[in-house]
Amino acid sequence: MRPCQVDAFWSKVDIKDNAKACWNWRAAKKPTGYGNVRIDKKYLLAHRVAFELVNGAIPETFIVCHICDNPSCCNPGHLMLGTIKSNTADMLIKNRQKKHSISTRGSKNLNSKLTESDIPEIRLLYGKGKTQKAIAQIYGVSPPAVRSILTGKTWRHV
Repeated sequence: MRPCQVDAFWSKVDIKDNAKACWNWRAAKKPTGYGNVRIDKKYLLAHRVAFELVNGAIPETFIVCHICDNPSCCNPGHLMLGTIKSNTADMLIKNRQKKHSISTRGSKNLNSKLTESDIPEIRLLYGKGKTQKAIAQIYGVSPPAVRSILTGKTWRHV
């Protein structure tokens, strides 16, 4: 990575003075909570980038595991190399597998700008003649996002 990319990356991490604290990724996240960063037209997991910046390349058969069990943490002191097998064993020992069954629909999706209570209001505004563009501006989303709500492509559960 170029120095400007390294600086841009770390600017999106909430770096704490306390080495024991999690350094959470403040930018885009996957629905599972993992930081998502685009570098040289490739999407990468933020915790893996943080690990590589401090420790070097990740060997091919290894993954980067969170000691803290916080998927958005990028604190290199909370990251370690492991295997899928060792990470799965750790998950079972700590009983973390239940978290993965939680639905990421609606406002539970970490990237959602809307809540379940916004959806009926959006439909009502459209029914009263507001344009999709006007509704999008009110809620800080794009007109295609409003169209997806109105056509039932998204937020069908509401």
